[in-house]
Amino acid sequence: MKKLKSNPKDILTRLGKMSEFLIDLDPHAGKDDCFDFPLEIIRENLLFDVSVLYKVSNIIEDCLILEVVKVFDPDGRRLDLKEGRKLQIFMDNRDGRYLNEVIAFLTRKVSCVNVPGMGSDIIGYVYLPESFGGAYLFGGDFYGKESSIEDYEIAGVEIMCNFLSAILLKTQFERQAEYDNLTGLFNSAKIKFKVNTLLKRFQRKPDSKACIVMGDIDFFKAVNDTHGHIQGDLVLKTMGKILSTSLREAFDMAGRYGGEEFLLIFDETGKEEVYQIIERLRKKIAQTQFKKTDKSGEVIENQFLNITMSFGICEYHKNADIKTESDWISRADAALYESKKTGRNRTTIFKGH
Repeated sequence: MKKLKSNPKDILTRLGKMSEFLIDLDPHAGKDDCFDFPLEIIRENLLFDVSVLYKVSNIIEDCLILEVVKVFDPDGRRLDLKEGRKLQIFMDNRDGRYLNEVIAFLTRKVSCVNVPGMGSDIIGYVYLPESFGGAYLFGGDFYGKESSIEDYEIAGVEIMCNFLSAILLKTQFERQAEYDNLTGLFNSAKIKFKVNTLLKRFQRKPDSKACIVMGDIDFFKAVNDTHGHIQGDLVLKTMGKILSTSLREAFDMAGRYGGEEFLLIFDETGKEEVYQIIERLRKKIAQTQFKKTDKSGEVIENQFLNITMSFGICEYHKNADIKTESDWISRADAALYESKKTGRNRTTIFKGH
């Protein structure tokens, strides 16, 4: 039994629509979301029974470790492919089920060796540097004796791979320009830009109000000195996750201002309300168990650090005499300093005008 013959015109039309989809995709969307449209093309237009997306998780000597990220398998034909599963594939003793995965990874090209009823029949390679998360493999499987892959189908997968590589590189470079790699929050330049943008809006709407909050991890230098910088980085990364989660519920924007300092923006919110929100956040941080690592970075089971954060709040209103972003941030910083001076792990509202 052979795979049904696909229509070159339909594939070309869908490739055009895919380019529109990728160009219009939210740059803050996850990398994996870029593959939804290509995986549909694999199954619906190239007429494979199964389409699959892998992330190259690691390479250890001759072992390729792939994480199954997405699978479209409505008939349950590939029981070995489950989302979230990690596959260990030995590259010098190629399992027929993953022959094309290995070839595509090694050659950095589309592989389409026919493996009747055993594994994916076509797999493409999407390049992404290790610093951006590493490469992807994606393709399709026809569950029959003969896949009969046409040259234009191979070309279609090659086009998708090249386009995906270009789009992912572009969006990741844009993300690097705006986001802090360690915490996932806005970087210092971007969060200060957001504060400045808010101030410009106040020039048009002088009756508006907003608050910024400076937060600083207590005794962070001691964490680095005692446990090492790997532990310090893990604390910062965990703090970024806590703030990101709270971001959706409580405030508008968050950024890593520098080192262990964070800057939060609350638009159209007064200082009393912000104080209550920050107090809840402060207590949440104090109750969090921060994972402990050894000097090599290995997480130690059932050992945790207690970490706290101090905060300073400054409200903008029309009588506040705040002219620049530096004016505003320095007042929040002064309130933060007061929290530090009076015992840490507390929140202070700036008392000046």
